[in-house]
Amino acid sequence: MSRQGPDETTEPTLSPLRPVALALCALSAAMVVLSLVSDGNAFSDSWWLAAFVLWLLLWGTLRSMTRGIAERPVAGLDERERGLRDRVSFIGYQCAVGAGMAVVLLMVAFQDEPAVIERMPALLTTLMLTSSALPSILLGLSGARVENAETYPDE
Repeated sequence: MSRQGPDETTEPTLSPLRPVALALCALSAAMVVLSLVSDGNAFSDSWWLAAFVLWLLLWGTLRSMTRGIAERPVAGLDERERGLRDRVSFIGYQCAVGAGMAVVLLMVAFQDEPAVIERMPALLTTLMLTSSALPSILLGLSGARVENAETYPDE
């Protein structure tokens, strides 16, 4: 005789974090391209500036959605959450170092080409912003269950 539980469907629900994280990744890639193909300084390019404003809005949204793990005191995290937060923070740090070095190497390689050097500030800005947002992006893509930080008061 088989025992059946309540009739529940166990369809996976799409976390609202994933689309925001994917949009932020796509926008970061578009900003890298825009910073490299702009006519001169990308900070004066309206497309790059519009992407920058949209990027800030998406990042703020994603950051507020992942702050349950990202900003909660260590005492309020379980072992899995603490490990996940530490891992994504380390990955973001490593990407920031690598991105900075890549821009420096590009500047050294193209030091005699002012048109390329003129584009480096926007490229560096885009890569540093993306690196700083990478922990939130990875938390969003991981599908981690993220609770609201207000449910865990500071200790």
